[in-house]
Amino acid sequence: MDVKREIKERALAWTVVAGLILGVSGLHVTWRYKPYTFLIGDCPYYAQTALSVLFDGDLNLRNQLRGGIETHQRQISLGARGEWYPKHPILMPLLTIPLVPLLGTNAFLVFNVMVLALFGVALYELGRIAAGPAASIFGALGMIFGSFIIVYDYNYSPDLFACLFLALAVHETLRERAVTAGFLAGLATFARTSHLFLLPFTLAYVAWKRRARGAVLFIAAAALPLLAQAGLNFRMFGSPFVSPYMRILTLESGRPAILSHVGDFDLPIWEGIRGQLLDPQKGLVFTAPVLFLAAPGFVGWLRRRRDHALLCLVMAASLFLLFSSYRWWPTSHQGNRFLMPVLALSAPALACSIAWVMARVRAPAQPASPRPG
Repeated sequence: MDVKREIKERALAWTVVAGLILGVSGLHVTWRYKPYTFLIGDCPYYAQTALSVLFDGDLNLRNQLRGGIETHQRQISLGARGEWYPKHPILMPLLTIPLVPLLGTNAFLVFNVMVLALFGVALYELGRIAAGPAASIFGALGMIFGSFIIVYDYNYSPDLFACLFLALAVHETLRERAVTAGFLAGLATFARTSHLFLLPFTLAYVAWKRRARGAVLFIAAAALPLLAQAGLNFRMFGSPFVSPYMRILTLESGRPAILSHVGDFDLPIWEGIRGQLLDPQKGLVFTAPVLFLAAPGFVGWLRRRRDHALLCLVMAASLFLLFSSYRWWPTSHQGNRFLMPVLALSAPALACSIAWVMARVRAPAQPASPRPG
């Protein structure tokens, strides 16, 4: 395919995917909209982080949060000098800041819808590695509209935001682009700490394909956002290896105390597996039925590009097992937000399944063979 045709094809696909998502989400958000109601769960703390940086020039949330520890316990982290720092990653709030002077609080909702549209485009690009353009369009849209992801349009979702960077990082990894893969994998970790668990998989793949030089380039690129996070940890907590999730401020017997999420990965793993699959409100079987269509696509993908399919399968399975041991995995208002990467990593397989169906539909009927004699 010549370059001009490829550019036109990609531009058309991006327009279709992003346009449909923006159209459907725009109607849904407009119908549902009431001021501030989209700031669900942890979302207000991400928003207050952006406001603190914009108006105070710092990350100390004491000026933003009304009420004492009783009101905000388990949602803030105690700094080395007594500050109330964000417990949650700050990359999403930082990138939202330019919209706040223009749109006020609605900036967080607009930003989220934009991220959802970009996420759809990222899933299309990920699908194009495994299937044709038409199947990849249906794969991207099917993964979003056929799962709980779409209900996160009315939100300010850090999980959706971080998953966007993870999908881009995996795309660049499969394309064997060591520098961009490393940088995006680092950003995905900066956006969501648990993605650090997935970074060795992308590094190992790049090292396998591009040898030592590729691994060095990947590490150097990933180090930029990772060192930024380490420096931030040092500034807030006095150590580059202490994350906000290790300094959560809470109350025990009415007195301030520190807890760490590290100790929350103590759920019996079989209980977590069963719940993450079969829970009527949160389980993937009920909240992401599109995965049933993606499953056979993995078979075809494994036959054509075993290396690509195995990387996505191993990453998805590993993350699923990690959160199967996390006692708070059900804390999502819809579906299981912690498993959004599992859906993203399955998008190419869904595109493969759709491509198989499309090929059977388009195939001309074979003429009947003449009977002997």
